[in-house]
Amino acid sequence: MDFFNEGRVSFYAEDKQLKSAEVFFNPKREFDRDLNVLLVSSMMHDNSAGLELFSGSGVRGLRLCVETGKFAEFTFNDIKSKDVIERNLEINRKKVSRISKTVTSKDAASFESGNKYDYIDIDPFGSPVFYLDSALKLLKKGGVLAVSATDTAALMGSAQKACLRKYGANSLRTSYSNEIGIRILIKKVVETASSHLIGVLPIIFNFEGNFIRIYFKSFASKRTDKIGYAYQCSKCPARETKEEEKCSYCGSKMHRIGPMWLGDLCSKVYINKMISSLNENKMHFPSGSLSRLSSYLAGLSAELNVFSYYTTDELSSFLKQPELRISRFKNKTVLSSKGFRIKGNFHDVMESVL
Repeated sequence: MDFFNEGRVSFYAEDKQLKSAEVFFNPKREFDRDLNVLLVSSMMHDNSAGLELFSGSGVRGLRLCVETGKFAEFTFNDIKSKDVIERNLEINRKKVSRISKTVTSKDAASFESGNKYDYIDIDPFGSPVFYLDSALKLLKKGGVLAVSATDTAALMGSAQKACLRKYGANSLRTSYSNEIGIRILIKKVVETASSHLIGVLPIIFNFEGNFIRIYFKSFASKRTDKIGYAYQCSKCPARETKEEEKCSYCGSKMHRIGPMWLGDLCSKVYINKMISSLNENKMHFPSGSLSRLSSYLAGLSAELNVFSYYTTDELSSFLKQPELRISRFKNKTVLSSKGFRIKGNFHDVMESVL
């Protein structure tokens, strides 16, 4: 067991990202935890109640408690690491002394409580789908739900049978597979919430390698009208969200992908709230974290809310010419250093290139 400092907390954990690790902790996810702190600080009311279904070492929950000032009570749960969480709470005793803390070791898939929560976090190793029901039963109207997935092979098209089995969707390997994975995950959460007569909308997302994390805001009425299919040409980069059997650009067969979420991937209103909060920096982020958060949020704020992005390398491959410079395109995406978005179809993309 190693000793770490992150944000304004200290804690013990194993520096391993393996399912077999006793205390799961990934130091490479510090940016995501910074983003989590900022979101909670910007969006949630004082005296909130929080629940973390997979606490691991407890670092995420500890940082939310210490750095946001929004929680009056917080429940840390992990079936494997109750003793370590309690140890880490003791290390940070003075910093969390005003918060009512509960540590449990329940099965996250069947977690029950007499309380409801303003904030619930699902951050498992693998897929979150098995834990959505228990979380949504306990989420307050107007609350925030955070959902992580590391089974990106399924979500991004490398394990299509697993995607269909777990998420009820057909994925596909494409140049924009990370966006497909995000949209399929959102779809699954929206559908599950709807079965509980709850509506949820995505606020913001974070994608890092084999890790997808999405934050949702809940509201009173269910809504699934923005779920549908996308269509990808089998021969060229053309893609559509309206049903097409043949590609309108080259006439080839179109592959159907989904169902998936076709609405906005994030809320510009809440992102702008986060930017305002970050400028005040009441969370006392160090300069490096401030810079990275500021850059990411600025990118999201400027990004077009349209389906999919194109990349310079896929276009260059299709045109059989040297790779185009991303600097010539507007409306870049945070999902790829070579990606840009455009209002219009592939005909419009080609007009901008040729």
